[in-house]
Amino acid sequence: MVNVLKKNKLFSSMNESEITSILKCLGSRNQSYGKGEFIFSAEESKPAVGIVISGKAHVLKENILGDSMIIGFLKTGDMFGETFACMSVKVVPVTVIALEKSEVFWLDLNRIIHTCRSACSFHHQLILNLLKIVAEKNALLNQKMSYITHKTIRSRLEAYFQDLMERSGSYNFVVPLNRNELSDYLCIDRSAMCRELSHMKNDGILDYKGENFHWLNK
Repeated sequence: MVNVLKKNKLFSSMNESEITSILKCLGSRNQSYGKGEFIFSAEESKPAVGIVISGKAHVLKENILGDSMIIGFLKTGDMFGETFACMSVKVVPVTVIALEKSEVFWLDLNRIIHTCRSACSFHHQLILNLLKIVAEKNALLNQKMSYITHKTIRSRLEAYFQDLMERSGSYNFVVPLNRNELSDYLCIDRSAMCRELSHMKNDGILDYKGENFHWLNK
């Protein structure tokens, strides 16, 4: 488990012995979930900080009409729930569902933000890492908002693909989402999105096969 945790940004700049030492004062626990089981249930679950030790999960947000939208994806090593825990809300406003058999490592936020009696240097590093994570996730949310502010399906797809090309440094890029996930993420109808992808292919803008895309309109 320590091998997974040391890859998480919360434990950045810490070695295995420091991670093992600090876990003793964080009030941590492990919990397993089956495929389709709720890890968080919106408006019911209390805030907590979790790290996925194994498995995958979706983060969903529902509107007042009951329609759900994927707002995040979790894989082994990812952390979630820290924003709501820092907000001190009574219940979380999102749902997290396990996509396969998963294990989550839960942490007590109060024990993270309040240093232990020994005031060890790596506990201060832990607090700094947490602040960086919250800031980065806020930036990612702003990035998603920049996609969905585009009015047309094509412009949303283009904005998202252009970011993927910038990250990969190439006109060849991999979309890490399947078609259902991509349409949910960009808040567009799946059938309409697939039609638009076909139109973009026919128009010579891009080519694709599965998750592998190549931008042609250079």
